[in-house]
Amino acid sequence: MLIEYLTFYLIFIIIASLLVSLIVLRLKFPSPQVVIPLVIALILVPAPVGYVYVTYFNSLPETSIPDLSGLTLDTAMAKLESLDLKGRHAGSVYDMKYPEGRVVSQRPEAGRKVKVGRLVSLLTSSGRRRTIVPNLLGRPAAQIEEVLAAKGLLLGEVRQDFMPELDPGIVLTQSPLPGEEVDVDSAINVTVSSTAEAQEPAGTATDEGGFRLW
Repeated sequence: MLIEYLTFYLIFIIIASLLVSLIVLRLKFPSPQVVIPLVIALILVPAPVGYVYVTYFNSLPETSIPDLSGLTLDTAMAKLESLDLKGRHAGSVYDMKYPEGRVVSQRPEAGRKVKVGRLVSLLTSSGRRRTIVPNLLGRPAAQIEEVLAAKGLLLGEVRQDFMPELDPGIVLTQSPLPGEEVDVDSAINVTVSSTAEAQEPAGTATDEGGFRLW
């Protein structure tokens, strides 16, 4: 390891000397008082830095990044700690493959060789994808399926309410309400206006004596 460091350092000195010589020739420094300190600095400054890197950072043991996919965040953190690695929760993303709170991706990737103490960033699943319920109130019924589909929602039960003063098919109420957050593929129930009164279901008329006929 020390031999490698000395080799690289020697190459650096040669390259630095050539660069300094080129600069001197191009700029035509009038005095050696400027050139000599510059050369000494270029040669000596990297020496302690390189030595610290070789003797400390490069001498740290390595370990392999484990595959943490599908684990809970706490379990993944504990597994990293057992390998002298550090875990960091980098956020959550939607992933249909894993339930909420499970690790879906990691950086560095599984299988990579890294120094102990390396920080590993973890992304977890946010669970089912969520969306905001759009405002359907006052819209014609013919438009609501298209509006819901754009948000990944479905049209649920459609009820009618007698409203002779309104055009037929106008959305009067909806459930869930506008602005609520729901899972994608949820059904939205609506009530629409109707200009025709609801007919009495067959078999519910009464005779003259007031008894219900079935």
